[in-house]
Order: sequence, then C-alpha cells, then structure tokens
Amino acid sequence: MAFATHQARTVTEILVLNVYRQPALFPLVVGLLYYLGAWVGVHYAALESGIVVLWPPNAVLLAALLSQPRSRWWLFVLVVMAAEVAADISVFSLFHALLFGTINIAECVLAASLIRWFLDRNLDWSEPKDLSLFLITVFFIASPLAALGGASIYFFLLERDTPFLTLWRLWWVGDATGLIILTPFLHMIFSSGLLKQAVNSNWRVRLELVAAWVIGLIVCYLIFMFDLASEDYLALSPLAVVVAPAWVAVRFGPFAGYPLATAVAMFVAFASASGVGPFVGEPQDHSALLTQEFIIIFTVLLLFVAAFVDQNRRKSGELKKALVKVQHLNQELEERVQQRTQELSDANQQLQALALTDELTGIPNRRRMRVLGEEEARRSERSGRPFSVMLMDIDHFKQVNDQHGHAVGDECLKAFVRAISPSLRSIDRFGRWGGEEFMIVVPDSDHVDLLSLSEKVLECTRDIVVDVDNQKVGFTVSIGVAEWHHATFDKLVSEADDALYRAKAKGRDRVEINLRGLRVTE
Repeated sequence: MAFATHQARTVTEILVLNVYRQPALFPLVVGLLYYLGAWVGVHYAALESGIVVLWPPNAVLLAALLSQPRSRWWLFVLVVMAAEVAADISVFSLFHALLFGTINIAECVLAASLIRWFLDRNLDWSEPKDLSLFLITVFFIASPLAALGGASIYFFLLERDTPFLTLWRLWWVGDATGLIILTPFLHMIFSSGLLKQAVNSNWRVRLELVAAWVIGLIVCYLIFMFDLASEDYLALSPLAVVVAPAWVAVRFGPFAGYPLATAVAMFVAFASASGVGPFVGEPQDHSALLTQEFIIIFTVLLLFVAAFVDQNRRKSGELKKALVKVQHLNQELEERVQQRTQELSDANQQLQALALTDELTGIPNRRRMRVLGEEEARRSERSGRPFSVMLMDIDHFKQVNDQHGHAVGDECLKAFVRAISPSLRSIDRFGRWGGEEFMIVVPDSDHVDLLSLSEKVLECTRDIVVDVDNQKVGFTVSIGVAEWHHATFDKLVSEADDALYRAKAKGRDRVEINLRGLRVTE
C-alpha cells in the first residue's frame, strides 16, 4: 500500500512537470485555457446587457507569467494573442480583436513585471506583504490602465452609447475581479504546489476537504438559487459562503483554501450573471457592481486570513524549532562546560599530584611528606596514639654517582623504592625526603615493632643489585627513627635526623631509634 501510494505521488509529480513545464506544451495549455476563459466570461459571467461580472482569461496569462522566467514570456504572448483573436473574431473584426489582445497582454505583462521587480523572487501567496503587492498592482495599477484602453476602443472605435467613465469602470472592476479570484489558484497549479499537496495529504485531510467543498457549494446553492430572504425562510446572509473556504484556509493553509474560494467566487459570479441571487436587481450595472464588490471583498478577506494564519503557523513552527535549537545549544554548552570543568579538575589534580610527587621514583616528595607528617601529628594529639618517623639515607651514594654516573644513581634510587614499598603497610607513608634521603611515616607505631621494621628495610636494601655494564652495584642504608611524644612533626624529624647521624657515625648499615624522646641503640 505504501509503495502504491509513493508510486502514485511520483506519477502525479511527473505529470505535473511534463504538462506544465515543457517549453512547447505548457504555452499551448495556457492558450487553450485563455480561450476557454474568454468563452466562459462571455457566455456565463456576463449579464443580459453585456456587462461582464468578471473576466477570467487575463488571470490565466498573469498566472503563467508569474510562474515562468521572463525569457519564455514571448511564447505565452504569441499563444494568448492567437487565442484572443480566435475568441473575438466571431464578434469583432480582426483589427479590434488584435487591439483587445494587445490591451489584455499589456495588462498582464505590466502586472507581472511590477510584481517581479518589487519582489525579485517568486510570489508567495502565504506572505501577506506579497499578497498586498499583488492586490495593489492588479486593482490600482494594471486593471485601471488597461481599462482606459478598453473603454477607448468601445467609446471611440465601436461608438457605444454608454458613457466613457461607465465603460472604464466596468472594464476595470471586471478585469480586477477575474485577476483577484483566479490568479492565486492558477498560479499555484502552474507552480505544481497545489497538486503536490493534494497528492501528499492523508485520507483524513482529503475527507475533511471533501466535506468542506460539499458544504460550501450547498450553501452557495441555497443562497443564490433560492430566495431565502423571503418571509417564508430565515434570512441567510451571502456572507455565509465565506465559512467553508475560511475553515479550509485556516485548517490547511492557503494552498488548500484558495481552490474552494475560487469555486465559491465563480459560483457567485455565474449565478448573478444568470439573473439569480441576492445581488440581482435594476439597473444591471448596479447588480454587477454589488456582485463584484462582494466577490472582491470575500476573496481579499479570505486571502489575507489564510496568509496571516499560515504566517503565524510558520512563525510558530520556526519559533519552536529555534527553541529546540537553543535547548540543544544550551545542552551542548552545559556538556562542554562540564567537560571543560572536568578537564580542568583533572588537570589541577594532575598538577597537584605532580607538585606532591617525586618525578624520579613516583612516591610522595618532601612537600607531601611534610603534609602527611603534620596530619599525623595532629591526629596523635587528638587520639593520644603515637606515630613514628623513619629517616633513611643510602650509604656512600655520592661514590655511586661519581663512579658510575648519575643515571646509575637514579636507577639505584628507583630500585630502593621498589624493594622497600612491598614491606610496608597500606597505612604507612613512604616518600623521598631529598637526594638519597627517604622517609617513612608510621601511624599507630605503638602496634609496630620499629626495630623489626627497620631490620626488614636493612635486609631488603642489602639484597638490591643494579646491573651496570656487566657489573653489579649494591648498596646499604642507614636509618634513624623517632617516635612521637607530644612533639611537633619538625621536632620528630630533627630527632630522627640525630638518630640517623648516630647510625652513620657507628658504621652505617644500621638503625638508631629514639622512643618517645629516649635513645635506643640496636
């Protein structure tokens, strides 16, 4: 079913393009429609006196000119002139037919040129400003100027008895009425927009459109074919014919409302020309004027209502899209801010870690160890439980650097860290105090055998071997330990440093301990 629907749409669009856009075929179609419009205007839109309520053919040419590039206008001029002569030759001479054709063509070319010049783009019937330009150009410029030529032919060449101003007014309003009613509808067909929308609509829309057409035409029939204003019926105003077209225009936009509005306007014109309806009376020029005024007011009102409603709908849609876009942009901005904030936080953490981490060994540096030691001192003051500071210095490290180079010395430092780290608890804090000096902060040291821990460190250090050019380099370490006794961290470091000095003085590769300010020797 979906494939069939898509196939039907494709076929319809192809037909529209093949019929209306072919360089040779489309002008012939326009010429035929122009001839039919003239025939309908003479036989169905004219009163018994010959007064034409509306003149349809000019709308065909104007719609064609508005839908085609200027380079192709000459084709439409030729076929329309031929159609004009064919339609008039049975009533007027060839000379008069050519004059009428020239006036009608000049009217349409003038209107199309002005509209194109002011817009510099295609006419959009859903834009109120475009619609205003069309109405001003057609009603106040093109039609009254063309009416001067038409009235002159009737008054001076055909020598009609009707006053010149009356002839001018009849031609002016008749042409303007036909252009206002039919041009939007025909222009949309020639531009293929109407047919595409009709094909693309779903069955609910089509059903509602059919209902509107039926209701609209029934109302027209009741008002203009029956005398409902008599005492036997309730008065039904001619304005009731506006309801159905306005309903469609508001619900579905100008492209759906204009065809029904055109049909209603044509019904009103044909009914009045046939001598029926609320506008028929004496004299006939008064009847024609009432009908024309009603048709023009009805059509213009509907055109503007449809245009403004469609514009409001489009603006609302654009506003919703803009709001959605703003929401997406805000969301993206928030995500970017969060991302940048996270990146900044990560960078700060990395910088902080770099600032507090020894670059060579990857363990806390002197600054970090001082912070950790001071925190332990405060915790011990609160809890009363001691902690200890172990200072370690690699023995004869300067000789290693002098004999093997600083690169080997760096490898020795990293090997020392790798050997000592596994022997410590997870709560112990191991860091580099500076150069070849290292520190271990031992929390809750009253539960730790500091001597055994120190011996373990000494043994692990003795087992370290660094390969250098097929030579094995080993080293030892001296240790000084100080246990907290309500002293500051700096005091403990000083006591541990004193103990380390004693260990160095006593031969190195040993430990000296200060327990709560008291010296304990291994």
